Amino acid sequence: MNNKRTFTPSEDALILKQPVDGISLKTLEKWLRTGRETLLRRAAELGVSLDINNEHDEPVDTRTRRRSDELVDPLLQRLRRVHGGRN
Repeated sequence: MNNKRTFTPSEDALILKQPVDGISLKTLEKWLRTGRETLLRRAAELGVSLDINNEHDEPVDTRTRRRSDELVDPLLQRLRRVHGGRN
């Protein structure tokens, strides 16, 4: 009997987006109804390294840093540019 799980294209898309979106592995395991080893194996097959340090369901801070180490929110920057606010 073959125990290899077949992933759908939409499930593969979730796996590929995990490092970017910051979805915790526990949440991804629940959504895909699979175990961690299977998930990591599929990620390796897809050529992506999952973010395994983010075990909490908190959003990952993806804002870039300026030289002054001040966080920059890309949406806020865009709004400031469009509406002429201070930058």
